[in-house]
Amino acid sequence: VTRWKDANDQDAGWNVIGSSKEKGIHFWVTRGLQRVEADKISAGDIVCLAGPREIGIGDTFSSIEDSAAALKPLEIEEPTVSMFFLVNTGPFSGADGTAIMLRQLKDRLQRELRVNVALRMEDLGRSDGVKVSGRGELHLAILIVEMRREGLEFCVSRPEVITREDVDGNTLEPIEQLIIDVPEEHQGIVIEKLARRKGELRTVENYGSNVVRVEFEIPTRGLIGYRSEFLTDTRGLGIMASRFVGYGSWRGEIASRNRGSVVSIATGPATAYSIEGLQERAVIFVEPAERVYNGQIVGENSRPDDMACNPTKRKNLTNHRSSTKDIGVTLDVPRRMSLEQAMEWIATDELVEVTPKAIRMRKAILDALQRKRAQKSQPIIVRGLGAASTPPPV
Repeated sequence: VTRWKDANDQDAGWNVIGSSKEKGIHFWVTRGLQRVEADKISAGDIVCLAGPREIGIGDTFSSIEDSAAALKPLEIEEPTVSMFFLVNTGPFSGADGTAIMLRQLKDRLQRELRVNVALRMEDLGRSDGVKVSGRGELHLAILIVEMRREGLEFCVSRPEVITREDVDGNTLEPIEQLIIDVPEEHQGIVIEKLARRKGELRTVENYGSNVVRVEFEIPTRGLIGYRSEFLTDTRGLGIMASRFVGYGSWRGEIASRNRGSVVSIATGPATAYSIEGLQERAVIFVEPAERVYNGQIVGENSRPDDMACNPTKRKNLTNHRSSTKDIGVTLDVPRRMSLEQAMEWIATDELVEVTPKAIRMRKAILDALQRKRAQKSQPIIVRGLGAASTPPPV
């Protein structure tokens, strides 16, 4: 606001430079611990306002009679990572969440767009989901957690970086400056893992007190899923911060998981008998009595290809029993993934199912036969489809 103006002068209205004329705008200021409506405001005041319907970051407020020039609008950096937010089409849809429809998902994202200036939403023109872009994996993960706590239930795809092309047609990808403060004894494992993720070491400084500051330039896709791994490697003692510095040349493929998924072919509660046999060949994600469904990922295979299994299989009852054989079974502790870990772990033909009570991983095409037929024609890559009967377009 460039000069004071009586707030009660509603007939004159206020002009939002760069948008439209607005009337009935009210201003509040803070007095101690209370918020009171202001009779007048002046340049430099920090105020709250209510009334304008269309307002954007960088708009300038002035009276209609005032001919003040608008301030230079703030430049909001463009998103670097995108994901698909899809309707949950699994058999457990609606069991945990209260908002499961696409309309409710869009309404929540539209409300977020008003306050989250770095977020973008692209309507796919389909009945199954939308494309959401943000400033990084953590930016989108925070949004997903907030929506989950509000009772929404949906599926998300693996995060993908937003690339560009230069004038010569070369692919460019977002690059970030990564600064890490880490204890000296953990310096080696941090540098080693960031090098695998195509990070380029810039500087290493020893600040004393057994603390080393390491600076990298690393592709944004190299940071996807690394935050939780970093905390594990440094035993929670490391600090990392990153910022976008621009677009650079494509740095090649980053090695992803080289193991397949263990996919359930049945729906029902998992049994200890079935899990005991599976854990010899895979790392299991579920525990006995936990409900699973057809197409859900219940473990990580020890081999590169996917493995179908029936985790609900029960032991056949007979009259022959040993006195000690069936007293109990020994099961490994199931591996539980956080949201960020699940987002990085899934492949391009898989989704993360997010509900208020659970985080599950599943195949985009739930039915095993339809999934097999689709893989014969072309690779399945999530491009805005949920559990479809035909492969999504590449």
